[in-house]
Amino acid sequence: MIVAIDGPAGSGKSTVAKAIAKRCGLTLLDTGAMYRSCALLGVQAGLDVYDPANADAIVAIARAAEISFEQRDEGQGVFANRQDVTAQIRTPEIDIAVSPVSAIAGVREAMVAQQRAIAENCNVVAEGRDIGTVVFPNADVKVFLTADPQARALRRAVQRAGGDAAKDKDATADQASIDEILADIKRRDEYDSTREVAPLKPAEDAVHIDSSMLSIDEVVEKILSLDEGLKALDAQNGPLDATSGIEGPAKPSGRARPAKAERNAGKEERTLERMRPFARNSFDDYYDHPMSDYPLFAKAFYAFVIIVVGVVTKLLWPWSVEGVDKLADKGKGRMIVMNHVSALDPIPVVISCWMRGISVRPIFKSEFNLNTLTTWFFSRVGGIPVNRGTADMKAVRRAKAALERGENILIFPEGTRIKSDDEPAKIHGGFALMAQLAKAPVVPVAIVGARDLRPKGAFIPRLFKRVYIKAGDAISFDSLNIKGKKQQVRAMEELAMKKVAELRDHLRAKYPGKM
Repeated sequence: MIVAIDGPAGSGKSTVAKAIAKRCGLTLLDTGAMYRSCALLGVQAGLDVYDPANADAIVAIARAAEISFEQRDEGQGVFANRQDVTAQIRTPEIDIAVSPVSAIAGVREAMVAQQRAIAENCNVVAEGRDIGTVVFPNADVKVFLTADPQARALRRAVQRAGGDAAKDKDATADQASIDEILADIKRRDEYDSTREVAPLKPAEDAVHIDSSMLSIDEVVEKILSLDEGLKALDAQNGPLDATSGIEGPAKPSGRARPAKAERNAGKEERTLERMRPFARNSFDDYYDHPMSDYPLFAKAFYAFVIIVVGVVTKLLWPWSVEGVDKLADKGKGRMIVMNHVSALDPIPVVISCWMRGISVRPIFKSEFNLNTLTTWFFSRVGGIPVNRGTADMKAVRRAKAALERGENILIFPEGTRIKSDDEPAKIHGGFALMAQLAKAPVVPVAIVGARDLRPKGAFIPRLFKRVYIKAGDAISFDSLNIKGKKQQVRAMEELAMKKVAELRDHLRAKYPGKM
């Protein structure tokens, strides 16, 4: 998830971005602070930032700069080369110096590379002047935030005086200070809009919002209303650990090249291009397309894997699934949640559904990445990768799209394999949000007998040990009789995992000694 907020100085970008980051659990990427840090480092080095002769030296400083952020109770701290520059980059001197520094092509290249690297590993809200046009042209949400120059000057003057015009609409400042800042804002607007490198301009698909007469909360609400994923994150009331700790059977690899129209991946309005039968399809193509669209070779490969793995596991660890028909509903996707005790766990579920004509897409954690070969393999068997510990809305959208087109999603809310009943298991409830967005029922499933297939310290697993799986009745959100979406998600998380535990206990009672 990437939210891009562009606009001129004083339009409220930083305050709005902070509010969205806090409400939705996104990482705040203050790109303006990064350019200000470069300007400060240049000034500290004794360079005249306006002299074109110093451009190469400033670029060298930017490329070597280590810029980082620290979340604090009072706001976000900024560090440049391990130096706390939070206050220093907000002085009038740096207000003036930042425009010529940020206009240097080499500086922008260095900062954009850092910004994109940060966004590769987490979900961000970024604000600046070219976020939606240059830094993140494929952002999920693009906003161009503006305001009347007089209103922007007042906000900045109040800020310098230690106030907050965003919270206090009656806040005032010294008129001389306002006039000085107004002149600087007009100068910067002209400079930023006409510079040759990444000029200030809205992206063609950005939503324009004038904040002159709006409160920060009103601006934030307008932005949140633009995207279903943002609304879902906000409904979670804080960081969405939608996929944290989820572990599936697959262990795919390296970062795939972006799919076409990546920023719309998983959205209902996206039109996917046909997968090419005799050309290279990206890993994202396999994650985004229904498995029925896979090329013939990929379908044949998947069927071969299913048959071989099914026969081998059935012989070595005879397994059976009770209530198997509850896993399959032709044309209607189901969210399957299951306890996790071994690497065998997903196999009976995937094979049982496949035999009934239902595709199952297991969720796997992306840190299991190994190499291109394993990524190739597991992308072909339908897995959907997630970045654990982040609000991975791309994974949520992919799961939602799969459910809506009739594919099942298999997920392990316990996150990692539970090796004993004494081991505490943290439940990660992102599955409920995925199911809610797709209006799909949740099916609890339990497995016993697989935990002791390989004793602790043993390299070779025990053979011919029976494994039992039981599927419970599907749980719909309507059956919860709860109105609030946030409350529905929490209730579904609790009820589904309670049912999984009950199914597990039932199997243990029926088959004593099985763990």
